This record gives sequence, structure tokens and C-alpha cells, in this order.
Amino acid sequence: MEMQKKISFSLVFTQTRNFVRNRITQFALVSLTLALFHAFFNSFFDKQNLAEQIYVSRNLTNYILFVILTLLIGIILKAISIATISNLYINDKLNLNLLLSKALSNTLKIILFYLIIGAFVFLVSFMLSIVLISLNLLLPKAVIFILIFLVLLIPILILIIFCNFFLASLVEPGQNNILDSLSSSIQLSKTQWRPAILMVLICLGFVMVFAQLAIAFDNDNFILDTLFSFCSIFFDIFVTSFFYRLYTLATNHTNSNFPTKDDQQETDSLIV
Repeated sequence: MEMQKKISFSLVFTQTRNFVRNRITQFALVSLTLALFHAFFNSFFDKQNLAEQIYVSRNLTNYILFVILTLLIGIILKAISIATISNLYINDKLNLNLLLSKALSNTLKIILFYLIIGAFVFLVSFMLSIVLISLNLLLPKAVIFILIFLVLLIPILILIIFCNFFLASLVEPGQNNILDSLSSSIQLSKTQWRPAILMVLICLGFVMVFAQLAIAFDNDNFILDTLFSFCSIFFDIFVTSFFYRLYTLATNHTNSNFPTKDDQQETDSLIV
């Protein structure tokens, strides 16, 4: 697959902003619906009481079920948000049948993708732990901690970029083969890491600020939970739209609308 080599962050961000802004009502409606569903799910679980039950009974079954159910809900919400972006790229009106069929397909692919990533991370972590145990016998603990930080920082950023490209590839209206999506995501992570890493850093900054606010207002309030979920889902939609826009600009080399250096300034103001 031939790919564009240089795509500016400002170009992708501007086109993503315009895309979301021109469909703000539809995205806000979907985000609110998913936020209400997420808040409703959370209202069924008293996390503090659940932690106390686990501590007293020493039974992790309820906790494991809660974690699995939470992950599944998160995957379903992500699949629906991706399907929404795909729907609104095809048509500015939400099509419930199209959205649900796309969401179901995305759910299965995301589950399979996370299983693959989980197996890969487990294998790498196991091998890395063996190396660190060996180094622990030779080096001071402070040096070991610095090495862990340096060794893990770049791979984690690369993994986040790769995951975002894969999830963005699911926006494609056609049903892409998961192996093709994995392959293109690897290539894009190599060639488009510059604009991608800027968005990842923005995303991490948002998550840190958002986490602090969530901790400060953590009082099991349904309205606040819905508000935080809405902001999180809406921002996640923007990030996925950004990576899909970068994905399409990089892979669609026959697109005559792709900007050259001479007309990039004009394209930056494009409303899509």
C-alpha cells in the first residue's frame, strides 16, 4: 500500500474539528445516550461496598465479573461511537440499522484485537520481567526504575498510536479484514507517528486532568457521572475521528484533494 509520507498535524486537526463541528448535534446526541447508559450501569454497583465484600470474603469472583462486564461495556460503547463516525461520514443523518450492524461487527473485531494485544503484552512483559530480575542482581534499584521508565515509555506510546490507528480503521464503511487493518495500522504507526503522537499527548493530558476532576467529585452522583461520561465519550469520538482522517489522508494516495505544499493553506480552511 502506497502511503503519503508527510501530513501536518494542523491539517488533520482542522479537518477533524470541522467534521465534528458540522455534525455536533448528532455526535452530542449519541454521546449523551451512551453517557446515560454508562452512568446507569455504574449506578448498579456500589464500588466501595464491592471492595469491602471482597476484602471480607476473600472471594474475587464478583470482582472478576465486574471487571469483565466493565470491559465489555467499554468495548460496546467504543464500537457504537466508531459506528457513529462511520455513519456520519456516509450520511449526515443517523441510520439506526446501519449503526447497529456496524457496531456489532466492530464489537467482535475489537474483542479479537484486544485478545491479540493482551497476549502480545503478556509475552513481552514476561520476557522483560526475566531481564529485570537478572539486572536486579547487578544494578541498584534506582537505576532499575529509571531503565523501566525509559524502556517502557516509547513502546507504550507506540502501542497507543497503533491501537488508535486500528480502531480508526474500523470506521471504514467497508468490512475490512482484521489482518489488513492490523497491517495498515503497523505501517501508519511507522510513517505517521509525528502527527499521531501529538494527538496522543493531548489525549493523555486530557485524561490526567479529567481523572483529577473525577476523583475530586467522586460522590456517586448520577448527574455528575453522566456529565463526565459525556465529556469522555465526546472527546474519544474526536480522537478517533482525528486518527481516521489521518488514516484516509495517508492511504488514499489517489485522492486529488490531497494538499500539496502550494495549496495546503487553502485546504487547511476546508470544511468537511
